[in-house]
Amino acid sequence: MKTLIIGFSISGKASADLLHAQGKEVIAVDRKAMDGALGEDAEIAWEEIERVILSPGVSPKHRHVEEAKRRAIEVVGETELACRYLKNRMIGITGTNGKTTAALLTTHILREAGLKARALGNIGESLSGYAISPDEEEILVVELSSFQLETMESRRLDVAVCLNITPDHLDRYDSMRDYALAKCRIEDCLKEGGEMFVSKKVLEEYGALLKNAVSFETIPSPVALISSMRYIQLGLPEFPNIQAVYPLCRRFGVSDEAFLRGLQTFRKPGHRIEYLGEQGGIAFYNDSKATNIDAVLYAVSLLDGPITLLAGGVDKGASYSPWIAAFGSKVVRIVAFGRAAPKLEAELADAFAFVRKETLEEALIAAVRMAELPMNIVLSPGCSSFDAFRNYEHRGNEFRRMVEEKVWIEEKRS
Repeated sequence: MKTLIIGFSISGKASADLLHAQGKEVIAVDRKAMDGALGEDAEIAWEEIERVILSPGVSPKHRHVEEAKRRAIEVVGETELACRYLKNRMIGITGTNGKTTAALLTTHILREAGLKARALGNIGESLSGYAISPDEEEILVVELSSFQLETMESRRLDVAVCLNITPDHLDRYDSMRDYALAKCRIEDCLKEGGEMFVSKKVLEEYGALLKNAVSFETIPSPVALISSMRYIQLGLPEFPNIQAVYPLCRRFGVSDEAFLRGLQTFRKPGHRIEYLGEQGGIAFYNDSKATNIDAVLYAVSLLDGPITLLAGGVDKGASYSPWIAAFGSKVVRIVAFGRAAPKLEAELADAFAFVRKETLEEALIAAVRMAELPMNIVLSPGCSSFDAFRNYEHRGNEFRRMVEEKVWIEEKRS
């Protein structure tokens, strides 16, 4: 009997490698045929299939998934497959925003405290790839998307956290409740005696979907609260991320002193409310990772005004109207660019000084030229990047390059 893998990108290939290492036969399909995978229109010999592995980017409503369920064939995800072969202690981290920073911070602090730890999952290296040759002494810090959680069922997590639940991926889910249900599945993956932590807002809005979750914001941490902008300018994670990570590390015996030492040597990854410096009275922030409405709200809430917001790219379906009340007088101007600019203009132009440009470069030029000093110019797009860039990293790197060309900036102000 064989395993059918649907989706043959990073996760699918890792699943195939793991199964081959276990002596299993594999058939893979993808949107287009490639080395190692058939096209998804290929005929499947279902009588030979004993299990289906679904890659996280593939919808659970895919026709092959529906057929497998009709035939009572087990359907699991790549992460669930790996969990069945791993014996490591595990930390699960999910949330709409901030997962990667929290996973990297947790891993860094555990290592600084003398423990062996590895960040895996949605953060980069798949669990299946790791499971081929695991180090069972390592604590696995697993970043989990809602897509991965949809197909997880093994109770393998020692502790878990859900940072936040805000509108995203509504092209995949029928409602916010369905999206929240996927996120809250992480609690069902805890071992006996495992702990679940969430933000106060998640507990207030989705507590009915949880069983024994505790707000990490109620747990005293050894970290002093300073201004949000100061955390950002120092390259440190924002305070809510630090609050969320603290009980995860404490679960594995990390002392307050070791936690603080690890925090002081950590620098968060780029494109996440990243301070690029100040030029001529203008401070620049790269928040290219903000690809949904709430991520932009979060960035603006942490920064002091006045702000010129650079927003746009490929619209993801949600309304931008929540920005109006939340931004208040802090955002003095919005410069929109890319494919979503017309929608941004239709929804926001009556509430803010508004300028519409074609490209990010044109938007930055306009923002610099119009800036009344002092000013914070913030790239926090609220949209995906695929109309003009390979991904959010490419978009953020291009923005950083533009800002770092100081002569270019000064020329555009003159």
